[in-house]
Amino acid sequence: MKKKLLAVVTALTVMAMGTVTAFAASPTVGTTEAPVATQKASTTIAATATPAEYAAATKVSDGFTVAAVEETTVKAASVQVQNALLNDLATIGTKLGNSDIAAAATDSNKKVSASILSVVNIDASTATKDADGNYTVTASIAGIAAGDTIAVLHYTGSAWETIVPTSVAAGSVTFKTASFSPFAVVKLEVSTVTASPKTGAAMPVAALFVVVGFAGAMVCGKRYFA
Repeated sequence: MKKKLLAVVTALTVMAMGTVTAFAASPTVGTTEAPVATQKASTTIAATATPAEYAAATKVSDGFTVAAVEETTVKAASVQVQNALLNDLATIGTKLGNSDIAAAATDSNKKVSASILSVVNIDASTATKDADGNYTVTASIAGIAAGDTIAVLHYTGSAWETIVPTSVAAGSVTFKTASFSPFAVVKLEVSTVTASPKTGAAMPVAALFVVVGFAGAMVCGKRYFA
């Protein structure tokens, strides 16, 4: 009797476990690394939103679900954006197919900005894998325009991977993944930095005009009184 009861409990436990989605462990916040030595462009990351805001702003295609991540996951994603995307612009620009980002790497007059549009947990509810063994996910997020350069960061449970989207349309990005857990959708943009005038070089010129003007006034004054 006891053996039969134990067998029933074990079977129910296995069935219950089979219906529970197993998310990968949350990533820890790493350390921001320095960019590659040859990189001259400046980089910046826009302010992030809260996990709840990201979850509310992200919709996914049928068969998938979205859930909010932990606050530390957002911070971990931000560090990964710097380390994996902004610290080697030449490599990531080539990987994402954006020659402007790749060329900006060695140009001190360029700045590459990263905007984290979403950091959420995505899971498959009824979706099935494609023939290649991956899932195809479409995430709808405001702030994406057709032609934007988008990178998707995925935490696999032990490390972050960079996913190149299969397509980017107005308001959405489509990508493939073999597993689920936290995903971060990041937009990269290149801009030109306007150089500030060199104050040190401008001051002597200004002073020269003052001296010349003062001398002219003195000459005119002498002639007037003479």
